[in-house]
Amino acid sequence: MSQPILPDTRVRKRGLFTGRVENLFVEEGVLFHNKDIVHKADFSSQRQLTPQLIIALPLESKALMRYGQRHELKGCRYEKSAPVTATAIYYAQSDLVEGAAKAYVRSRSIVISMSLTWVDSKLKTKDKIAFERAFSTHLTRFDWSLPLHLGQLAEALNLTSSHSQSEAMLREAFVLSVWDNLLTQLKQQPLATSDKEQTQSTRLKVYLRDETTEGKTLTDIAQDLGMSLSTLQRTARKELGMSLNRYLRERKLHQAKELLEQKHISIREAASLAGYNHSANFITAYRKLFGDSPKHAMRELPNTDVELLR
Repeated sequence: MSQPILPDTRVRKRGLFTGRVENLFVEEGVLFHNKDIVHKADFSSQRQLTPQLIIALPLESKALMRYGQRHELKGCRYEKSAPVTATAIYYAQSDLVEGAAKAYVRSRSIVISMSLTWVDSKLKTKDKIAFERAFSTHLTRFDWSLPLHLGQLAEALNLTSSHSQSEAMLREAFVLSVWDNLLTQLKQQPLATSDKEQTQSTRLKVYLRDETTEGKTLTDIAQDLGMSLSTLQRTARKELGMSLNRYLRERKLHQAKELLEQKHISIREAASLAGYNHSANFITAYRKLFGDSPKHAMRELPNTDVELLR
């Protein structure tokens, strides 16, 4: 279930304006905010945002936007031929967004709101490393220039008011293209030499947290992470305090122990899940790691004959 993008409670003090303000659904967890208005009076607004990623595309404006207490965006693009500067701001927690503009000012912009659930579902391992490096804390910001074709498409979508299916498909394609372009920009950011080892460690931790290693060799894992085998082994020893093979074996034993305690499975089943063909080898490894027999994990099970579970 995606996190909500817009809360129900807003504090707003708004002057009159003419034009369009549209909040359009793209897909679960993503909204497309499209604005083309002229203020007839001084304008101010304030509202609370839930955790999310904001991508703001000011197209023509002298309005001032403030995100949390850290970032201010002043619309400064007046010619359609000028590059569109995109700004991504990461809301790790609920915080304010505020806006203000003077009377008779035209404001044109697109803002894409992405729930963190949606963001996480779209991040592959290598993308996640770059994303988490760029957006490490609340209100982290990243600016970049959109490619010409995306800037032109932003202009077309902003100036068009249509709720047809084809228009909805175009908006979805645009949002995904902007998202892909952001990830491309993040992955192209140069790393300082001193950061490389830290990034390799982060990459390994994210991989072990989010990806399955079942049936994969160390060579497979190294290829997935874009490392040489020797770099993978060195990074694992530094980060995990042991070889990666040993870590993976012990992690399976911990998972087997949890299943024995909670799921009432047999020792034979636990051995198989931990990658052991013979229960005796599993019991030996289990005893070496935990200092006790797997039968001990099963003793607390009510009305269970431990011998039958073997």
